[in-house]
Amino acid sequence: MISQKMKRITIRTFIVIMYILLAVVMFATGRTHTILIDNKPAADGSYKAVNGMTVTINKLEPSEFMKGDRDKFLVKGQKVKIHVESFDGSIDTEYAVKIPFAQDSVLISIPKLAADIKPAVEKFDLN
Repeated sequence: MISQKMKRITIRTFIVIMYILLAVVMFATGRTHTILIDNKPAADGSYKAVNGMTVTINKLEPSEFMKGDRDKFLVKGQKVKIHVESFDGSIDTEYAVKIPFAQDSVLISIPKLAADIKPAVEKFDLN
């Protein structure tokens, strides 16, 4: 038979473990990241900018981008869904992008995503 003292220790250990797990989940899903969406061509000409497009990130308001545009968005969580629809209809797709855990801000190149060039997600320092 388990003693009363052992039951208390077991229950308290379980509660501490649950608090730690809850803190880890809250940190991973509630962390805010800055995303810069970029629509610029490569300097070497390996890919071109999209002539005009509408970009929707997660459930935020859609934004319009022209060649050379860049805009900033704040999102929560590590996984981001980016829906891109070009004005001419050549692109209408959704990309699932995972933001690296240790990075607060990233630059996502839509022309690289569309051309399947790696890495389309790059670390970006806002300072």
